Amino acid sequence: MRRLALLRMAWLTLQRDRLGLALYAAVPIIFLSIFATVFQGFGRHGENRVRIAVLDLDRTGASTRLVEAARSGSDRIALEVLEGDDPELLDAMVASGAFPAGVLIPSGLAASLDDPASTIPPLVVRFDPANPIAPEFAQGVLSGAAWTGLAAELLGRQIQVLELAAGPLTDRQRNVLAGLRAARGEAEGPGSGLVGRIAGAGRIPVEATAVEFGQGAASLVTYYTAAIGVMFMLFSALSTTGWLLEEHERGILDRLRASGIGPWSVILNRFLFAILVGTAQIAVMLAWAAAAFGVRFFSVRQLVSLAILVPSVAAAAAGLGLLITGLARTRRQQTTIGTIAVLILSAVGGSMIPTFMMPPSLQAIGDWAFNARAITAMQQVLWYTTPGDTTVSMLTRIAPALGLIAVTTLACLVGARILVARWR
Repeated sequence: MRRLALLRMAWLTLQRDRLGLALYAAVPIIFLSIFATVFQGFGRHGENRVRIAVLDLDRTGASTRLVEAARSGSDRIALEVLEGDDPELLDAMVASGAFPAGVLIPSGLAASLDDPASTIPPLVVRFDPANPIAPEFAQGVLSGAAWTGLAAELLGRQIQVLELAAGPLTDRQRNVLAGLRAARGEAEGPGSGLVGRIAGAGRIPVEATAVEFGQGAASLVTYYTAAIGVMFMLFSALSTTGWLLEEHERGILDRLRASGIGPWSVILNRFLFAILVGTAQIAVMLAWAAAAFGVRFFSVRQLVSLAILVPSVAAAAAGLGLLITGLARTRRQQTTIGTIAVLILSAVGGSMIPTFMMPPSLQAIGDWAFNARAITAMQQVLWYTTPGDTTVSMLTRIAPALGLIAVTTLACLVGARILVARWR
């Protein structure tokens, strides 16, 4: 039994740490729930819908039916029709991050379907390389929607091409062509009735090209530069603020209090130190990303935005670290609680799984996490920037994220002040 004494001591230590014991049971359930929610959404109808913009330059009955067929043909995409006639509008919407992909329906589509001698202009999918799922969804849905919405036009065109190549049609063939023309706009799909009996040839070409952002690096590299940077800033703040507990256990804080240095001074000094460490850490990481992976952020507007954004995120991380430190009673407890909190925030906020892969319910939760907003804001600065952007426009785009980060920082600091003041 003596050999089992150490085992019994370890169990008693864990049993006395009720918070630690509860976390051992709760953490696996929490992480399983997060990842299951993300990946289960790919098997559900209506979850993980990809928002796609549509710019219809044809504005005919055929193009309208194509859009409606695409909208009703898949619950994996959410189509939003844009108003206007400038193709650059579509690129601007994708380049700003408003949509991961856009579809351009060219003018003359309906006319080409009626003229067998002409070439059908391709549908153009313009996409953001940061979201590799969107273009695949868009191309697949459009290809299927062409047969659902424009089956009569496509099959009729094939018969007209046959007439050009093989000579005049017979009366019966002309009757088939007339029936196809009459079927336009009806609910009859390619698998039923007259259209279904002769379907099997013809298609509308779909082209996919990436929108140029001009940043020079792979998009997902840029994304994870922001995502990993924010996550390790949280870990760094947790480490530096945790020194307060060690100083408390050694009696250093009592001696500081006796010398007239109050809790606010202690907290603010540790807060500023954590900001400096976090900012330096991100600066080094960005320099390495630029040198090794081609991430570009050398314009004045980007540097100014990063000079404001990075210390702000470091301040929020430091505030959270101080709050967790105030909640803990020992350094081990602070490390356990802090690590779990950072991992959960990183999972929900997009550091582990890109937010575009998450279902809307999980994205809504992440919108309230300052680290998710920080990642989005850093993406705006590092990736979603064009030559037409100015410093003011870029700061305006990240202003909502800065607002949430500031509120989080203030709330965490106030909470940490209250908790640390109660230490004895």
